[in-house]
Amino acid sequence: MVVLPRHARRRFGNPHGNAGDPNPPSYGHGGHMGGVSYGPSSSPSSSPSSSSSRQQSILLLLAGMGLGYLVAISLGGYPNSNVSLDAIVKKLEQQREVVPNNNNAVLSSPTTMLQSQHRDATAALLRGESNSVLYSRRRASSGGGAKEIDAIGNGATSFLDEDQLDEEYDEQVVGERKNSEILQLPAVHSKKHTFREQEDVSEDLSEAQQRFVETQKLLGSQSIPTPSNPHVMKTTILPDSKRKKILITGGAGFVGSHLTDKLMMEGHEVIVLDNFFTGQKKNIEHWMHHPHFSLIVHDVTEPIMLEVDEIFHLACPASPPHYQYNPVKTIKTSTMGTINMLGLAKRVKAKILLTSTSEIYGDPKVHPQPESYWGNVNTIGPRSCYDEGKRVAETMMYSYKNQNGIDVRVARIFNTFGPRMHPNDGRVVSNFIIQALQDKPLTIYGDGSQTRSFQYVSDLVNGLHALMDGSYDLPVNLGNPDEYTVKDFAEYIKDITGSDSEISFLPATKDDPTQRKPDISTAKRELNWEPKVTVKEGLEKTIAYFSRVLDESGEIIPTGQEASRPKPKLADAV
Repeated sequence: MVVLPRHARRRFGNPHGNAGDPNPPSYGHGGHMGGVSYGPSSSPSSSPSSSSSRQQSILLLLAGMGLGYLVAISLGGYPNSNVSLDAIVKKLEQQREVVPNNNNAVLSSPTTMLQSQHRDATAALLRGESNSVLYSRRRASSGGGAKEIDAIGNGATSFLDEDQLDEEYDEQVVGERKNSEILQLPAVHSKKHTFREQEDVSEDLSEAQQRFVETQKLLGSQSIPTPSNPHVMKTTILPDSKRKKILITGGAGFVGSHLTDKLMMEGHEVIVLDNFFTGQKKNIEHWMHHPHFSLIVHDVTEPIMLEVDEIFHLACPASPPHYQYNPVKTIKTSTMGTINMLGLAKRVKAKILLTSTSEIYGDPKVHPQPESYWGNVNTIGPRSCYDEGKRVAETMMYSYKNQNGIDVRVARIFNTFGPRMHPNDGRVVSNFIIQALQDKPLTIYGDGSQTRSFQYVSDLVNGLHALMDGSYDLPVNLGNPDEYTVKDFAEYIKDITGSDSEISFLPATKDDPTQRKPDISTAKRELNWEPKVTVKEGLEKTIAYFSRVLDESGEIIPTGQEASRPKPKLADAV
C-alpha cells in the first residue's frame, strides 16, 4: 500500500475534504502536468482506464513527495496522452543507474535527487557550513532550472522538515533508508566536534562584528577628513540626560556650518535644515556619517514637524547680491520662516535664537551702535527686503515671547568672515581676497571712506553659543569693534597676500551704510563675551582657505553689487 502525505491526500484526493463525494472537481486543466487529470472526471463519459489509473497513482506519489516537477524531465519525449507506467519506471531506473559524479549535473531521477540533497545536508552538518552555502550547493545540484526547496532561515537540520511530511510518510522513508550511507548519523563525539567548529565560526563572526562595532564607535566619536575640512574634530560622549537635540536652520551655510561643528564636538544631536540656496553640502559633509548628525533639505518658508530642544534660526541670504536676487523670497524667509520656527518652538517648548543683523540700524546716526538704537532704514530701498525683514522677525520673536511665553534670544551680527564663505557672496572680505590672490583689481564701491568692523567666525559662534545658554533674552550685538575704512582694509589684504593688484573705485551703491561699529558692552556684561581672534589672524586663515578654493575651481570672477545667484563664475563663463 502506498501511503501519501497528508497534504497530498487533501490536495489531490479531495480538496474539499469530503471523502464521500463521488465527483470531486477535476484538476485536468490546472494541474502541474498540463492535460493529465489528478482526480476522477466530473463527466460520466470520461472514466479513466486501468492503465491511466496506475499512471495517476505514480504521479500522485511523486507530487506528494514534492518531486512532481521532475516528472516532465523524466518523461523526456513521451507524449502525455500515450505514456505507460512501464516506460516511466524503466526510464527512471535507467537514469538512477547512470548518475554523473558531478554535483553540478542536472539529476532528473527523483531518487538520485533526494540522495544528493541528503548527502549535501549531512556533509554540511559535519562541516558546520552556513545555510547560504548549503542553499547554493542545492541550487547547483538541481541545475537552477527547477523549483528548489528553500533552506535559508531554517538551518541544515531542517532539511527534511521543509517537505512537510506527516508521521506515516516519515516512518516509511526512514524505514527504507535507515541503513543507507547518506543517512548515517554522526557519532556523539562527531556532534561535539561539529559544535566546537560552529563555536569557532561564531567566535570568528563575533570578532568581525566586534571590529565593525569598533569602527562604528570610531566614526561616531569624530568627524572624517574631507578636502574642504581636512582636520579631524573629536566629539564628546554625553549621557542622554545632557545631550540636546538642536535644530540649525541654514546649517549648511557659512556661519551655520561652524556652529554645527561646535555643537557636534560638544556631543549634542544636530539637525541641519537647509535648502542650499547659499549653503553648500561640502561645508557639512565631514559629519554626514556621524550618528548624531542629520540633514534635512527643506525650505523654512514651509512648516516642518520635528522634536527638538533648541532652535538656532540662521536661515536667510545675508549678502546684498544674494538677498536682492529675489527680494520677495528674502522677505518670506525672514517672516514666514521665522513664524514657522516660532510655531515649532511653541509646540515643543524649545528655546529659539534668531540671528538678526546690524543692517537693522540702516545708515546709522549714532556711532557706535548700541542695542537701544532704533535705526535709520529706508523702507523702500533695494536693501529693505533684508533690513525690514529682520526687523519684523525680531518683532515676531518678542510677540511670541510676550503672548505665548516662548524662550527667545536675538543676536545682531556685524560683518563676519572666515573659511567656508561662499566665493561669490559679494562681501567685502571674500571679494578682496579672491581679487588679490588672482592679482586682479580690488573693487571698491564709492570712495572707500565708509567704515566696517570685521569679526572672525569662531568668535561669532562662541557668542551665539553663550547667548543661547545664558539667561539674557533681549537683543545683543555680536561683532568686533576693530573698525576699518574699506580702502584701508583693501590695502591691508593686499599687503598680507603680497598681491600686485591695484585698487579700483566704482560708483557707490544705494543705501550703503557710511559707518558700522558695534557697541558690545551688553555682550561683555551679560554673556562675558568679546572677540578673541585678531583680524590679522583671521585673515591668514581665510586667505589659506580661498587659496584652496582657487586651486580646486580655477579662476573665479567675484560677484559685484548686482543681484545674482550664488554660483561660481569661471573665466570662460558667458
